[in-house]
Amino acid sequence: MSSYRTLVGLLLLPSLALADLPHFEPEPGRHAQVQQQGERYFLQQPDGSRLALSIPEGNDAEAPSFNIEDYNFDGHPDLAIRVPVGMVNSAYHLYLYRPAQHRFERLQMPPGLTERANCSELSELQPNTEERALYSHCRSGPRWYYDAYRFDDSGTPWLYKTLQVRHDYDPDAPVFFAVFEKTLDPQGEIIASRALDDDDQPQRWTVPASRLYLHVSPDQASRSKAYLIEGDVCEVLDQQGNWLLIRYASRKGPLERWVSLDQAYAQAQP
Repeated sequence: MSSYRTLVGLLLLPSLALADLPHFEPEPGRHAQVQQQGERYFLQQPDGSRLALSIPEGNDAEAPSFNIEDYNFDGHPDLAIRVPVGMVNSAYHLYLYRPAQHRFERLQMPPGLTERANCSELSELQPNTEERALYSHCRSGPRWYYDAYRFDDSGTPWLYKTLQVRHDYDPDAPVFFAVFEKTLDPQGEIIASRALDDDDQPQRWTVPASRLYLHVSPDQASRSKAYLIEGDVCEVLDQQGNWLLIRYASRKGPLERWVSLDQAYAQAQP
C-alpha cells in the first residue's frame, strides 16, 4: 500500500527552499521531494534523478501550489501543480508516478483530446474514486463545465464524460433542454446521455397529454403500442428537434423510448 505520510529528518540542501513544499513516499521506502531554487522548481525523484518541473502559466502574482493525490487510480500518489488563472479558473500540470521506473513523468494529453473537451487544459482537478475518473472543471460565463477522464492499461487518458451545450434554441419549441452530459467509450462513441439543469442535476419532464405513444426512434413510423399518460414523470436523455428520448421507470423496469413533443402538446391544448 502506498504511503502519503510526511517524511521527517530530511536535510535542507544549500540554496534550495524546502519549507512548505511536499516530501512524500510514492511507494514504501522510496522518497520524492519538491525543491525550489530561485523561481524554479525541481523534483528529487525516487530513482535519484532530479527533474525540472514545468509550472503552468497563470496569475503572475501567485506562487504555484502542489497537491499530492492518486490522480490515475493506480494506488500511488501523484504530483499536481496548480496555478490560478483569472478570477475563478486554474491550470494544472500533472506528474504521474511510474512505479516500474521509480520516477514521475508529466502527463501529456493525447493530440486532439482536449479539443473535444470543454476545458482546453486541466483545471480544478477532482479525482472520483467511485467512477475511477479524473474530473476537470472550468468556468465560462455563468456556468461551470466539466470533463472526466479515465486511464487505460498503459496509463493513457481518454475522455469518459463531457458536457455538451445545444445552441440551436428554437423559440417556438414547447420545451428546450440545453445541456447534456455525454458518456463515451474508449473509442469516443457516445454510449449514454442525459439532460442536466444549472446545478448539474438530471432534468425531468412530465407528460402533459392524456395518452402519449412511445416510439423506437425519432420518427412517426416507429410508433409502438405502448404509451404514457398525463402526469407520468420521465428523465430526459436526449433531444432532437421536437423529439425527446426519455427514460420511464415502468413496473417492468426502466424503459427508454422517444416521444413526440408535437403530439404531446397538441393533445394538451384546450
